Amino acid sequence: MITAQAIAAIDWLFETSVAEHCRDGELPPCQITVRHDVPPPAEARDRHLVALNISSYQFRIAALFDFATDRESVAYLSRLSRCGEQALAGQALLDAYAEFVNMICGAVNRGLHGAFLHTGMSTPNVLDNSCLRYLAILRPAHLSLLEVVVSETVRFSLTLCICLAPQATLDFALERTTLAETSSGELELF
Repeated sequence: MITAQAIAAIDWLFETSVAEHCRDGELPPCQITVRHDVPPPAEARDRHLVALNISSYQFRIAALFDFATDRESVAYLSRLSRCGEQALAGQALLDAYAEFVNMICGAVNRGLHGAFLHTGMSTPNVLDNSCLRYLAILRPAHLSLLEVVVSETVRFSLTLCICLAPQATLDFALERTTLAETSSGELELF
């Protein structure tokens, strides 16, 4: 079982981290909408799904970021990555998306350390976008969808699939200053 308090804490950690890491100086702050009624994913081409897991002994959060590869999205990611738009194609583009996901989830992982002593993070993996249709296989205790609107032309979504260990109960709260105080950036080695 996962409590509403735990869901709110996880959603807040991701919302805060996404908002912090989406700043590029040229655009106003992004708009984030959280949905707990996750609709089935639409068929999409020219999109990349980047998945990363945050785990403890009690739970696993599969964070699945769904990105477009249109010109505006690539230009936005180029600005965030501080590299020229020409450099972001092929593997360089996938690496930039993976690093963006890694920064967001790293801040969330550090924020979870206030409630859990042992949490770890996987490396980001690029998957086919159709994998979103098979989340039921993970037997999630809860699904959330964060829809992120950076600008009129740049958007991405983040599906959070929270899975629990057998007979586990996930119930915790965080002080709303936790992420800001711990997001200074530390190298984590596993």
